[in-house]
Amino acid sequence: MSVCTDKCWTPIKCPDCGCSMPPAGRSAPFGSQCACSENYQHTAINTRHLWNEHDSDRIYRDPEGWAEHLKNCVLCAEG
Repeated sequence: MSVCTDKCWTPIKCPDCGCSMPPAGRSAPFGSQCACSENYQHTAINTRHLWNEHDSDRIYRDPEGWAEHLKNCVLCAEG
């Protein structure tokens, strides 16, 4: 059974300004996020921890789901 779902890679908007917050615990390019999103980065508001559904860091929290994704994903197979 997969642990990760679309909530794990769906962008979350900052409640204060509406900018898209990067995944919790992930580095983002300088200037790509607003300062206020730091207030919500590691809270229940930000359920996102992957950049997208093809983010290989999924293997750390959901190895079975990642293996299933790799079996069925044409984009990752081309990798």
